[in-house]
Amino acid sequence: MTFKKKYLFAVPLVAGLGYLAVNPLPVYAIFGIGDVVFDPTSYATIGKIWSSDVSNGVKLAETYNQTVKIVSNGLQLYNITMQMAKRIDSKQAWETAMFAMGNEITQSHYNETINFNAVMNGDVLHAAQAWHQSTFNGGNAGYLGNSSAQSSSRMANYSTLQLMDQTSQRCATILANYKSTQDSNALPESKLSSDTFDMSDAKNSLMAGLNVLAGGHIHTQTQLKANGNVQACLAEQATLQAKLQRDNLAVEQGWYADIAAERANAPSLQDPANTALIVGGGYLEP
Repeated sequence: MTFKKKYLFAVPLVAGLGYLAVNPLPVYAIFGIGDVVFDPTSYATIGKIWSSDVSNGVKLAETYNQTVKIVSNGLQLYNITMQMAKRIDSKQAWETAMFAMGNEITQSHYNETINFNAVMNGDVLHAAQAWHQSTFNGGNAGYLGNSSAQSSSRMANYSTLQLMDQTSQRCATILANYKSTQDSNALPESKLSSDTFDMSDAKNSLMAGLNVLAGGHIHTQTQLKANGNVQACLAEQATLQAKLQRDNLAVEQGWYADIAAERANAPSLQDPANTALIVGGGYLEP
C-alpha cells in the first residue's frame, strides 16, 4: 500500500496520542460551562479509530479531526481562565454619593426633653425613660370604674395614651438603634468601598470583583432589614392616628344619637320640623 506523504506531519502527533489512548488523563468541566472539558472519552475514541478496520489514511484524518476538537476545548478553557484573571478597568463608574445621618438637636430649657437628644443619636437604653420624662402623665383613671373603651370615650382616650406610649418608646428605640448601627457600619462600608475601587491586581480580578459584589449584596440586605424596622414604626404611628380619628368620629356619632333620642322623647319642647328631621336620620343644622 502506498503511504501518502501529506500525512507524514501527523506521525509525531499520532505517537503522542497513542500514549494518551492507553493512559487517558481525565480533566473535568469547570463551572459547568458547556463543552469546556478534556473528556477522557476523546482519547478512547482515538484508540477506537486505530483499532477499526479502515485504511491508514482514513484513520489519520479522523485522528486529526479528534485532535482539533481536543485542542479547541483546551483553548476555550484557557480563554475562560484568562477572563477570570482579567483586570477590571474604570471602576470609578461604580461610585455613588453617600452622606452621613445628621444629629438630632433638641432644646431642653428646663430638662423637659432630657435624654431625648442622646436617644435620637444612638442611646438605645434610655428610650423609654426619655419618652416619659418629656410627656404629661395621664393621671389616675380609677374613676372610670368598670367602664370599657367600647362604652366610654374617656376610657378609649386613656387606652390611646397607653398605645402611644408603647409605640413611641418602641420607635425611639428603633431610631436609636438605626443611628447606632449606621455608625458601627462605617468601617465595613469603608472597607467594601476601598476593595471596590482598588485597582491593584490582587483586588481587581474578575473573581475579586464578584466577591465585592457578593459583599455589597449582603450589606444591601442588612440595610433593607433596618429600613423595614423603621417603616414598621411609621405604620404603627399611622395606625394610632387612624384610632384617634375613628374615636373622634364615634364620639360625634354618639353625641348625635343622644340629641336625636332627646328630641324623640320630648318633641313638644323642640322644633317639630327639626325633630322629624332628626328622627328620620337627617342632618341637624347648627
